[in-house]
Parts: sequence; C-alpha cells; structure tokens
Amino acid sequence: MGDFGPLIGDKLPLSINHDDKKLHEVILDDFMISKYKVTNKDFNEYIKISGKSKLPLGLGAGHPSLLKDNVSVSVPWQMAKDYCLWMGKQLGEKVDLPTEAQWEYAARSRGQYSPYATDNGEFTEGKNVPGDDELSEYTEGLYLPVYPIGKYPPNPLGLYDMGLSGAEWANDWYEADYYSHSALKNPQGPSTGKKKVRRGNVGGDVQYALTIFRQSALPVPVLEGSKYEEDGIAPSYVFRCVINN
Repeated sequence: MGDFGPLIGDKLPLSINHDDKKLHEVILDDFMISKYKVTNKDFNEYIKISGKSKLPLGLGAGHPSLLKDNVSVSVPWQMAKDYCLWMGKQLGEKVDLPTEAQWEYAARSRGQYSPYATDNGEFTEGKNVPGDDELSEYTEGLYLPVYPIGKYPPNPLGLYDMGLSGAEWANDWYEADYYSHSALKNPQGPSTGKKKVRRGNVGGDVQYALTIFRQSALPVPVLEGSKYEEDGIAPSYVFRCVINN
C-alpha cells in the first residue's frame, strides 16, 4: 500500500497527499466485496425490515434524482456499519464495512499498480467516467459526482464505481502516519480516532479518485451548528460491504 507512482511510468508520485507516501507490504485473508455500492433501494428495504429510522431527504428533497433506487445511499458511518452488520445476520456471514486495506486491494484489482479503479486504470471523462454533461443530467443541473450504479465499466475485478460517484466509508479510524506502523497482516487501522477513513471521488479533482488517495471525515459529517437528523447529509458519504473469511 502507498503511493506506488515512483515504481511505474514516469517514476513520480501520483498523489498530492503526504499521508500515503510510506510504501508498505500488506497481507490480507480472503474476503468478498460487493460488486456495487449500497443503493437507496437497498437501504430503504433494510429500513422496512429492520424498523430503523430513515434519514431526512436533505439535498434530495429538491433533487429527487439523488434518491432514485439505483443511486448510492448516503449515510453517516454508523448507519453504514449497522447495515453491513445487519446484512451479516441475515446471511449468517461475517459482514462488515471494508477495511482501508481491503478497499484498496479490491480497487487495484488484487493489488495491481492501477491508479484508477476503471476498466483500464485511466480516468477518461465520457468513456469510463462521466463528463460534465452527464453529471448535470444525472443530478438535475447540480454537477455532483453522483450517478446511478453500473453506468460505466467496472475495474478488471468486476467491481463498479470504486473511487467514483461518492467517497466510500472504510471501517478504520484515520491517522495521518498510520502507514508508518501499520500491521503487516490484516491491518485494521488505529484503535481510536476522531475521523473515519474514506476512499473515492467527491468531485472537483481527479486526485480523490486515485486508488491510493486517503481521506477522512467525522463519522457524522455535518456542518457546525446543524443536525443531520433534521438536515440530512451531503450525497457523497456512500459505502459497500464485505464478507470476511
């Protein structure tokens, strides 16, 4: 894991971040990861069955395209975690949010030196990722980097939209220097923290879509003075689940 740019191509770093520069070996046990992010339809079915409370519409109140069945649901970290754990109970499996290491390994198609989790490892608007016109169409003129699942080719492992269409929650707490002391086998991140790791594009810069780019956010990502129970959250806090061995 880490910025493998110096190992390929022009031998230059790919990421502008400083928290991903420590290259380190990671060994993972077998796991399975969802082909798609969890959608609004998935989450609404979960709410019906489990009796959990639904988040307010937020931005979706004025832009119903964000609430379509085939668009990724946007929720705080704990709600994403609870969904995966609930799914595990239904399946009789060890289901959870992916660790940061699991997410990156899958995005890079079993750890290949692939900068983007697209069909060819490149980021080409209008071909394997949406251009501005498509984003405007998908989000009713908002130009948000959010669109229906499966619209563009998957990575070689067959996974859709990893690093694209919103940033995905990881299970790990975030720590800037974690790579310098990460466990070799099945790293789980720090034992405590203030923010959770996120991976993927939130718009405005293709840096965020890099398979190695690390981000973080508060588990309940709200603006100061607001309440997500009343106002909802931005449509870019998305997730998928894994089944652990």
